[in-house]
Amino acid sequence: MQKIIERKARYKGTEHPYLKEIVIIKAIISNGSDNSDDHLYLDNDADIAAAGGVKPTDRVEVQPILPDGRRSWVTSDPLFKGCELLD
Repeated sequence: MQKIIERKARYKGTEHPYLKEIVIIKAIISNGSDNSDDHLYLDNDADIAAAGGVKPTDRVEVQPILPDGRRSWVTSDPLFKGCELLD
């Protein structure tokens, strides 16, 4: 499985219009199984792989990279399908 956590992405969705910066993926908020209301907060690649990977409808916790190179302390939770992985 590909690396997800600490990966750079560009937000391309419309749900969070203020999110214009390159972001770092910090965690996945998975919908769990299709027959469940459970949500899983997964913050390492091994747990993501064990849960079956990332679905487009999962949310990702992202941390923007500010213009001066620092990481913002504020995070957002867009849908994974709105993020374009960069590296």
